[in-house]
Amino acid sequence: MFSKQEQRSWIKIECAKGRTARQCHQGLQEVCGDSALPYRTVARWVKAFNKGRQNVADMHRAGPPSVSEEEVHTVATLVDIDRSQTIRELAH
Repeated sequence: MFSKQEQRSWIKIECAKGRTARQCHQGLQEVCGDSALPYRTVARWVKAFNKGRQNVADMHRAGPPSVSEEEVHTVATLVDIDRSQTIRELAH
């Protein structure tokens, strides 16, 4: 199906044509079916594009760093070995 970024690009083009959020969402549902972005998401993107946003990519978010698959696997292995470990012990 179409990726989120492809759907955002389509929304951007439709906004340039003067389409409303409802019209954009209906168009996405016709083409993407159940994998279409939710209406609230479409409405947020329409608002952003109408305010002048050009980029369709996600913006960088501040917050805790993402966790790698290797780190998840390591912690899961440690927990499997000894389930009595505390979070503090696992953090070291």
